Amino acid sequence: MLDRIISKLISAGADLSSKNAIKGALKVIGEDEGLADLIYIFVKNRAYKKDWERLPPSKRVVFLPQCLRNSKECRAELTEKGYICQRCGACSIAEIVETAEKMGYKHIYIVPGGSMIYRILKDISLECFSCLGVACIPELCEASERLSMKGIAHQCVPLKKTGCVDTEVDLTEVKKFLSMGLTDEEKRA
Repeated sequence: MLDRIISKLISAGADLSSKNAIKGALKVIGEDEGLADLIYIFVKNRAYKKDWERLPPSKRVVFLPQCLRNSKECRAELTEKGYICQRCGACSIAEIVETAEKMGYKHIYIVPGGSMIYRILKDISLECFSCLGVACIPELCEASERLSMKGIAHQCVPLKKTGCVDTEVDLTEVKKFLSMGLTDEEKRA
């Protein structure tokens, strides 16, 4: 569905560089303006895909939202760099972290909000890096706009169940993004 709408927007010569431009273009072609944020994320993922793929996992930074934690059973500890997963298995975070670490990811953060993300990014000492964010659509759009302004390549995975507590993400989708650009050997490592 999104591919069809994006093709329609491109055919109409629409500007897809900002959420507001997409929203206006959707109105012109008679499509639901509520799709603007999702289309914006989709377009940004495509735009930065090659930049994401060319960097090794050691130069990729992963941000997971604390809302994926199981609010009743989580034993994670909050630090100045986000939560430290205790791998209790009560939520999907442990599986994501373990998968990413096996692939060679070194910078994985479980954060309570966007302000911590920007503090962490200021402290990252990598010369060149890219980011993967898992979050609700509004948070992803805000982060994507800010990262784009700084020229930082990124990819976004929207939550499939939102609500700020006990949310859910498609694990297959997250793993797909984590493995993009990696050899089969790196994916299995």
